[in-house]
Amino acid sequence: MNRRIVAEHLATRLFTAEEAVDNTLAAMGELIAAMPRARLQARVAAGVGQQAVDHVMEAASGLADVRRSLIAAHGALADAKDQIGLRRVTLVGGGDKAEDGDPTRTGFLEVVKSA
Repeated sequence: MNRRIVAEHLATRLFTAEEAVDNTLAAMGELIAAMPRARLQARVAAGVGQQAVDHVMEAASGLADVRRSLIAAHGALADAKDQIGLRRVTLVGGGDKAEDGDPTRTGFLEVVKSA
């Protein structure tokens, strides 16, 4: 298999992993928000379920570490791509990126529901 095809397959897997971590982190955020609401709705003491909250927060912190490591791996793989002679090849995926690295700006504000 030629290097470009191998790099494209690897890039696809990287983008899939990055998306999965982001989706999991978003779901974790929803769980974190739901836990104190559930306690309030059930009208139970603040200490009820605290260990569960602690474990979920620890897991969320771990996911943030995973995300950070994937970002670093992404950069290292970009360097490796250059080292194998694919410097001018763009491997597309994982969302739109502006040329300067800033997120794409739409020029529109969006109303966000409060938690």
